[in-house]
Amino acid sequence: MESASALTSARIDLLPHQVVLTHRIATASPRRFLIADEVGLGKTIETALVLRELASRGELNRALMVVPAGLVNNWHRELNEIFNLDFEVFGSEGDITDRKTNAFAKHDLLIASIDTLKRPNRIKRLLDAPRWDLVVFDEAHHLTAYRTGGKVKKTENYKLAEALKGHTRDLLLLSATPHQGNHFQFWMLIQLLNPTLFGGPEEMVEHRHRLNTVMYRRTKADACKPDGEPLFARRWVHTESFLMQEQERDFYEKLREYLEDGFDLAKRKGNQGRALGFLMAIFQKIAASSFAAVRRTLKRRLLMLTLKEALLRDRELDIEGRERLYDEARELIHLEWDLGRDPMGRSEVDRVMADLKYRLARKLDDDALEMASDPYGSEFAASHVEDIASSVVDLHLPEERLRIGDLLESFPPSRETKVQKLLDGLGTLWRQNPGEKVVIFATYLGTVDLIAREIEQAYPGQGVVVLRGGDHGAKTAAERRFRMKDGPRVLVCTAAGREGINLQFARILFNFDLPWNPMDMEQRIGRIHRYGQAHTAQVYNLVLSDTIEGRIFLLLDDKLTEIARTLGKVDDQGNVAEDLRAQILGQLSERLNYDRVYQEALSDPTLQRTTVELEAALSNAREAREVVFDLFQDLDGFSLDEYQPFSDVSTGMGRIVQFMSSALPDRHQRLAKVDDQTYDLTVVDGSRKVRFTLDRDVATSQEGIELLGLDHPLVQEELGRWRGLAPEQLGLSVSSDDISPTLLSFWIVESAVANGERRTTIQTIAVQPDGARMPAIERQSAQYLNALVAKPFLTAEERLELFRNVVEPTLQRELKHKGLATGDGSYSAELIGYVEISGR
Repeated sequence: MESASALTSARIDLLPHQVVLTHRIATASPRRFLIADEVGLGKTIETALVLRELASRGELNRALMVVPAGLVNNWHRELNEIFNLDFEVFGSEGDITDRKTNAFAKHDLLIASIDTLKRPNRIKRLLDAPRWDLVVFDEAHHLTAYRTGGKVKKTENYKLAEALKGHTRDLLLLSATPHQGNHFQFWMLIQLLNPTLFGGPEEMVEHRHRLNTVMYRRTKADACKPDGEPLFARRWVHTESFLMQEQERDFYEKLREYLEDGFDLAKRKGNQGRALGFLMAIFQKIAASSFAAVRRTLKRRLLMLTLKEALLRDRELDIEGRERLYDEARELIHLEWDLGRDPMGRSEVDRVMADLKYRLARKLDDDALEMASDPYGSEFAASHVEDIASSVVDLHLPEERLRIGDLLESFPPSRETKVQKLLDGLGTLWRQNPGEKVVIFATYLGTVDLIAREIEQAYPGQGVVVLRGGDHGAKTAAERRFRMKDGPRVLVCTAAGREGINLQFARILFNFDLPWNPMDMEQRIGRIHRYGQAHTAQVYNLVLSDTIEGRIFLLLDDKLTEIARTLGKVDDQGNVAEDLRAQILGQLSERLNYDRVYQEALSDPTLQRTTVELEAALSNAREAREVVFDLFQDLDGFSLDEYQPFSDVSTGMGRIVQFMSSALPDRHQRLAKVDDQTYDLTVVDGSRKVRFTLDRDVATSQEGIELLGLDHPLVQEELGRWRGLAPEQLGLSVSSDDISPTLLSFWIVESAVANGERRTTIQTIAVQPDGARMPAIERQSAQYLNALVAKPFLTAEERLELFRNVVEPTLQRELKHKGLATGDGSYSAELIGYVEISGR
């Protein structure tokens, strides 16, 4: 009960700050906290450890995780696959819905997106269901309430949190950027945790040290490894900028005009034009990734527009026009899918055409398009965006087929400048170190395919593995192939690869294209620049400096460097210090609609308006960062000394080994020692069922060997089986020198106080047959569990009598004395074991 989190069987590196935080939260009362650790310090892991710790104490039955829609799958995977928790996803895409009954009442461990839960009818169902033991809000800075003209306006997100705060015992808010530069909004966030802590924002600023009672914030500079070494290696980011070739510039300008006209038409059409607006945004982003990707999407859009027109001709009974257009479509399919002209090829063309006609008939709503326009918003968007972009043809530009045809004709025939720069860079790296592993990020599948093809042609034998998204299994398989020593040298990732994969065994990353939101780029870099990286992480950004995207990126980079120089926050190479970059970009993301900035820049080629807007937003972000810095300066940091009491888990691990060794023979299985750190669980015929290690480093670095821990399913199964024994089977009889006959009993006590808080403790009671209590034996209780076995000195009736007349009243008095059995609360006590000790 003191170190369950440190005894987890999850195959992860447990870091000191995570173990200490878990223990502090688990032993606190009330448990209502804001965990504001910086990005990369493992807030999901900390939450999972708290869940595990509370479950091991018997204090967690019902828990609800409220997270952004894009992170639902991530949370589900981490909690269930890594920590063996049994959470279900609530919502139309998840495991359960609330169509028939109140799912919140029937299911105890749920993950749901905040958008799914915040509807008023859902909130009502949540409040009709039993109280939760723990509710967690991820990205809690989205729970906003603000003041306008003397009135307080609460967002739907905030109202949901407000409703749930009174319907749960424990509440955790998670956010790396909890303060967005507005003291009132942050004060309203703190009100969710403790409404009596500060009378208002002004009092909060004046008495900021009180934040320590509800808030934890660890920085990357605070956190360290168990041996005190820094947690993170350095990182070095270099931006390589260059100009387009003349033919690329001609194509780019024509494309820019096409996009500008598309956005203008979308604006004129008002609400009807929303879909076209999203579509043009998708095209703009694909074009910023690579010309090859936008060419592929334009070709597919041309094909879909051709099929759409053929269907219109069909309705008008223009059979000749329809057939001519179908022939055009067939020719486009032949070329795009590279199909033969033989009967087999022709039949494949017809199959593709039938499939495309079906897709055309299925109408996509605006929401699906909006989701697809943000490839970083979800796994689905990342892997389907190009198909969606080519399929939406209900609204289009006048003569769009002709315009696309004209665009495709002006496509530059030579190798793209960016591709050439990438190949040159790879050549330089491999000349220095032929075995160097390289990660390349590109947002769209068209670009990913282009990169993989060009690298395989230029460097045959180096090997390229592509991570396209899809399920977690596909991601893990790609990561595993790349990790192999003699495996592929290059991993090319789409937007789907920015979360949930760990690539710290590679140290080189190329950003072939740049996500519009720089925070998404920080997440990409975080794949290699994370705990476990032994070298300086080297990041190369490839930027066409004469495109709109390139110019905005360079402008933002320059302004950030300017701020960093002013604040004295640049590293040895003149790069913006990482913590400042993350803090300012985190604040900036809340202030800037990047999609709108890039879209409006199409009609502002000199970037005059864009520069003004960026400067204003950055100035705000900088001020917000300074406000946050001032407010948080009195928060307690982390010291490695706090970790010392939890650093040695050998005693706890020894108890688990001892328990399993004793428990398994009952099932005709045994735990066989291989060496000091390794055990095999074998069945009757001697064959191995599982190999366990007690060493966390071994478990995290080797496949096929599991970490023994309190929450391992096999340990949990045995614990459940033995906890289920009848009271009369829980006894042991031993003998000991110099002790009069004594009955020593162990009780697990769960008490509830008026506000719904529950506490679980272990209480020992030792009494002699005449009713005298033996405190010295209670203090030394553990040693009697290992004493010599002897015959019982009590009959079953005498023992029952002693429990009823002496032990239970003594237990009750003890609990009253400790304040656990008071009049306004309730408690339950369960016997978990007893030892009859007779003198020798």
